Amino acid sequence: MPRYLDLTQPLSPLTARSSDHPEVTFRPLRWYSRNGLKTREITASLHSGTHMDTAALYYARGETVDQIALNRLIGPALFVDCRVGEFGVITASHLEEHASSLTSEDMLVLCTGWHHHADDEETYILKPPGLDRSGVDWVVNRSPKALCSDCPSPEHIYMRVRYWRTLRPDIFPADPDREVFPRSYGHRTLLPKGILMIENLGGEIDQLIGRRATMFALPPKYAGVEAAPVRVIAVVDD
Repeated sequence: MPRYLDLTQPLSPLTARSSDHPEVTFRPLRWYSRNGLKTREITASLHSGTHMDTAALYYARGETVDQIALNRLIGPALFVDCRVGEFGVITASHLEEHASSLTSEDMLVLCTGWHHHADDEETYILKPPGLDRSGVDWVVNRSPKALCSDCPSPEHIYMRVRYWRTLRPDIFPADPDREVFPRSYGHRTLLPKGILMIENLGGEIDQLIGRRATMFALPPKYAGVEAAPVRVIAVVDD
């Protein structure tokens, strides 16, 4: 019998976010006592919670969410053990050891365990592990349909550290080695090659570490946007 696993983090006003994204809000529009029903308005960045990035994030003529073919959102996924800890670096050699079976028909999922820190915003946003340049290049060479992670981003936080150094020099006292961690290298390299990026996975993902499963990652069909929330589900045959 197939078993269905939810890999999506709940979205709420408590969802961890970086300071350049608005807080998620749910505002009541109608009430049971007054209107006999309840409706709400949601305010959130398209990059809040579990979401998908496309090439339009960095490139004006890049692919948008509504242009993604369905066969790129559904398919086999390889869940790789990447539990390397706080600020841990996921290198090409790590991926070669743990993900050598990856093909261009697969989605690659980096299982870092970082979703367990989602209720600690500072740790979750500022101290996650991620890919260095060699890891990104390895993914490009394998060309999976998508690169996914249970972190705020599959690329290492050091690839985005210029912004954070301004706000938190206590955590980021010096610039990282830009040969190893070029700025925004993961997004700028992977997205224009048609490799989707899915971030902030969670839920029951731990059950899939080291395994394969069929994965569904379906965003709303928002027209012309660079990102969208996504419900991610895996199906396994036990």
